Amino acid sequence: MKTLLLALAVVAFMCLGSGRPFTLCFECNRMTSSDCSTASRCYRGSCYTLYRPDENCELKWAVKGCAETCPTAGPNERVKCCRSPRCNDD
Repeated sequence: MKTLLLALAVVAFMCLGSGRPFTLCFECNRMTSSDCSTASRCYRGSCYTLYRPDENCELKWAVKGCAETCPTAGPNERVKCCRSPRCNDD
């Protein structure tokens, strides 16, 4: 009986570690939600923050998200990409 219990514990442990890899990213848009306090699972690989100039021409974050590849910045924009958990919390 103990052997069966041990075998089940080993199988359960192996299955828990075999999920898809992910990181945690904040995903929000400053225009629609100024509250960006909860990180979501990102299975695509990279977190990013897109910065745009505000009314004073200072770069402020505009969009935070999760992407397979780092998005391309447009004119007057800057993008910061990272891969560690909650790394786009700025």
